[in-house]
Amino acid sequence: MRKVILFELNEVPYPIIDEYCRREPGSFLARALPRCAQYTTVAADQLQLDPWITWATLHRGVADIDHGILHLGQDLDRADAAFPPIWTIAKDAGRSVGVFGSLHSSHVPGTIDAYDFYLPDFFADTALAHPSRLRAFQAFNLAMTRQSARNVDRRIPLKPAVAFLRQAPFLGVSPATARKLLAQLAAEVRKPNRKIRRRSLQPVVMFDIFFKLLQQNQPDFATFYSNHVAAAMHRYWAALFPEDYADQPMGDDWRQTYGAEILHAMDRFSEIFRQLVLFTHARPDYVLVVASSMGQAAIPSRQTFEFLTVSDVPAFMRALGLQAGEWEQRNAMVPCVSIAVAEPVRDRFRERLASLGIGEMSMVADERPVHALCFDEREGGFFHIFVQADNYAGPRIARLGGAPVTFDELGLGMMAHEDGVNCTAQHTPEGSLLVYDPRKRLDGRRRPSISTLDVAPSLLAALDVPIPRHMHGEQTIAIQA
Repeated sequence: MRKVILFELNEVPYPIIDEYCRREPGSFLARALPRCAQYTTVAADQLQLDPWITWATLHRGVADIDHGILHLGQDLDRADAAFPPIWTIAKDAGRSVGVFGSLHSSHVPGTIDAYDFYLPDFFADTALAHPSRLRAFQAFNLAMTRQSARNVDRRIPLKPAVAFLRQAPFLGVSPATARKLLAQLAAEVRKPNRKIRRRSLQPVVMFDIFFKLLQQNQPDFATFYSNHVAAAMHRYWAALFPEDYADQPMGDDWRQTYGAEILHAMDRFSEIFRQLVLFTHARPDYVLVVASSMGQAAIPSRQTFEFLTVSDVPAFMRALGLQAGEWEQRNAMVPCVSIAVAEPVRDRFRERLASLGIGEMSMVADERPVHALCFDEREGGFFHIFVQADNYAGPRIARLGGAPVTFDELGLGMMAHEDGVNCTAQHTPEGSLLVYDPRKRLDGRRRPSISTLDVAPSLLAALDVPIPRHMHGEQTIAIQA
């Protein structure tokens, strides 16, 4: 059996890794990459490429058409029973397990204290965590994440921040990280737009805490998730790769302002990667796997400073005829809204929702968020609602049930794109996967393609855990016992 650390580096493809190593040849990542086995992951999903879908596929070894997990906040009881995530399978097989931020870990299968440590993802409803000393950090983490759901807010929630700071030294937050935090706050005073780099500091703080737990517990299997590079790629791909755009839509000043952001995010990853590699050297029973469940690439883009969306969820639900107690909001990523609706009012809600229109746009029932107005319904009265119209400039009147209704009455409003862009890159099936094994110098000259369905069975095999029959993938990742 090998012990496995799974670093979930969301959506990072090889063009980003290679460009970073070309520009930063002295970085630890550039120096260590040639002795890593390298694979190109290909997302097996057929309905939609979104991280909450592709990570569910990678973790469970079945594609979206089987596990049916398409939205954040969706009920997962059926999926967890039929296709449990890899951390549940490993734990049930008697392996010691630690989970730190993996997507859908906010739906805790079983009891949380059965794990060595467990910090749910950013979309958790409460600051649940194990061990309990992590709760102060999780409360602060969730408050900051909610406050900066689309645009980074420089305000700091005082009460959660004070509670976390009291615990920070005991949780493992290092003096070096504290200095980075202070330097970040100082940089924001000089250049306010530098606040966007808080996204790249979040995983640094989280990793300090994870790393102390990893050192103390040394579980057989541990996960750590970070979205910070993906967030920078979505926004700033056009700043790093202007040659990917024929019409140069964003302008020289914009590219000058944001051209270093993806590389800065990769700097943070390279620093974390270094610590994990050194950890495995000291404990060669471990193998380090860095995986992306898909990638990104350039898309046609233009400057966009605001978009129309649901800005007041209670007002939106009242306008659609529901009262308090008849619905519950679940956490999701802006501009998505996830709602659980009580059974007696579901039919009325669905009918009213389907009657919504704005100008030439009409609400469409679709499991994929490919329309400006669309919704999807899953089991248990779960509704996923998507409203996004970039640069909307029409009348602030909608149609609901054939009658006019103002945006204020409907809870619609304009939300800013703080950096003048929605997305300059979007999801593609091809991601990356690196294997660092301290026992063997692996061959990094090739990057064979493997399905994301292959990851779970390969890791279970490394952990010497029986592979469930429902998994469709193969053991294509070379991890030697």
